[in-house]
Parts: sequence; C-alpha cells; structure tokens
Amino acid sequence: MGKGVAVHPEGESFRAAEGMVMVQQTTTSYRSQTGYAPIDAVRYGQAALVEPHHHSETDILMYRMSGAAGATGMTEAVRIGDEPDLLFLSRGTGMAAEGKVAGTRFTLQANRDLRATFVPRGVDTSVTFAASAYSSNLMFPRNYLTSLLEGRNRDGFRPITFTDEKCIIQLYQLLEAEIMEPGFASRLVVEGLSRAIAAKLIGIDPTALHLEADRIHLPPWKLHRLLEFIEGNLDREIHLKELADVAGLSVFHFSRVFKHSTGASPYRYVCEKRLERGRSLLAKTELGIAELALSCGFSSQSHFTAAFTKAMGVSPGRFRRERRL
Repeated sequence: MGKGVAVHPEGESFRAAEGMVMVQQTTTSYRSQTGYAPIDAVRYGQAALVEPHHHSETDILMYRMSGAAGATGMTEAVRIGDEPDLLFLSRGTGMAAEGKVAGTRFTLQANRDLRATFVPRGVDTSVTFAASAYSSNLMFPRNYLTSLLEGRNRDGFRPITFTDEKCIIQLYQLLEAEIMEPGFASRLVVEGLSRAIAAKLIGIDPTALHLEADRIHLPPWKLHRLLEFIEGNLDREIHLKELADVAGLSVFHFSRVFKHSTGASPYRYVCEKRLERGRSLLAKTELGIAELALSCGFSSQSHFTAAFTKAMGVSPGRFRRERRL
C-alpha cells in the first residue's frame, strides 16, 4: 500500500516512491502495474506516476496520478466502460483539455480550478490533458454506491464532468484522508462518506433527509439494545446498515438520529469504544499487539498501530511501557 508506480515503456526500470517496478507498454499506450486490475486498465498517452492505495474494509481503490519527471505537452487517459464507478479530483494546469464521455465530446477551457468528475461503470471515457497534470482517483467496487442508496437510485448514475460543486469536493477529500490513514472505525466513516457522495451524485436533498430524521426519536430500550450490540461486536467490522437495522431505521436517517440520542456520530462512538478497549487491554493484559488488534476490530497489527498512534500521539508499545513504569 502506498507504493509509487511509474507508467513507463516496457524494458526500462525506474526508482519509484518505494521499490523498483517494471511497467509494460502496449503498442499505442502506457499502463501501470500496480497489481490492481481496474487501475492498471487505464491507458495513458505518456509516462506517468501512479500511487495506489486499497481500503481493505470496503475494497475501494484510490490512486494518485501525476506526470513523470520532465513530462511536457499533452497526454491522454482512456478507460473502457466495464471498469468500476470512478470519481476523481483534478486541478487545472492552465491549459485547455478535451475528451469524450459516453460518446459525447466536451472541451474544458484553460483554468487552475479544482474540479470533480464522476464516470459510472458502463461509460467509455477519454480525456486529453496536460502531461504535467495531477489527479486523485477513487474506484468503487461493483454496485457499491448503488447498494448504499437502498433503492433510491432508480434511474442509475449519470456522468458528471469537471464540476466545482464544493460539497462533492469536500466529501472526496475527507474520504481520501480516511483511506490514506484509516481510523478506529474506518468502515463506518468510509461508508458514511461514500453514501453522502452517492446521494449528492443523484441529487438527493440532504435538507429533506435531515428534517425527516429530526422527527424520529429512539426509545431508551431500543438505544440500550443498539449500544449493547456495538459493545458486543467491537472485535469485527461493523456496517452502518447493521446498526440501522438494529435501531429499526433507514441508513439515511440513522446517523442523525443516533447523534441526537448519544451526542456522538456512530463513527465517533464506535471509534471511542474501540480506543477505550485498546487502552484497557494495553494497560491491563499481556496480549501481543497483533492479538490485541484483532480484539479491537482491526485486520492487522500495522493498521491498529497506525490508528492508535494517530489517536493517542504515541505508539501502542510506548503507551504500554509508560503505563507500567
């Protein structure tokens, strides 16, 4: 995770961010060799650097693409329609761009703005842009965004090309940050942000959803059952839909209703409970860090260590030593 991969002609090697990678060239284009098929399916007209990241809890792929050293002029990125739903952010380079989305040509005037583009599965895309450009890209697993909308996406997704919609850009940036550095309840926050993005893409009015949720209240017995469920499942991934089902609510209303009842978002509540368990186990048990990570719902010691260090400012090992001085 996090290894820089260059898109480069076959037979030549280069030093990427971490390690040496060989990349093959087709007869007319360049491809990366990240090991992630959807990322490597994108064809480029010139050499580029591709840095992949994988969110293991949801299988969302994120990759950052930038021009190789010394890249000049124009290049092209081509993606066939069978690849995953793609959302990307790109900043204008001061040069015009053009391309084709679902057979419709577009031209983007020269600018230096940050913009978002969404290309749903089934849509062929080609973009000609400055070879020095940079983009951050998210690829969602098949039907992932649709499943989050719980039947509200009857007409399917449509392409959105280079929008400056602030809400989509901000949600993207939050999602990117979580994928780069997963926290103690990463699946919940990634699902929540992805759902908000999906709702925005199809035009669901969040104000109406909030007004509906504000009229709903969890009775004490139902809240107690919900909190017991969370406490009893901290050692595994917890889905937002699971929590909504226990509460008897739709996912669209659940987070707001939960926060009204507890004062914390579902993500923050689960995060604090897992962190609390981690601190307690470190201070009071002899469990190894790897086993302790599993007890707190992490699939690996490295993810637990990174999340704990981010939350506490010290590593799990140092926290344990300081508590036993």
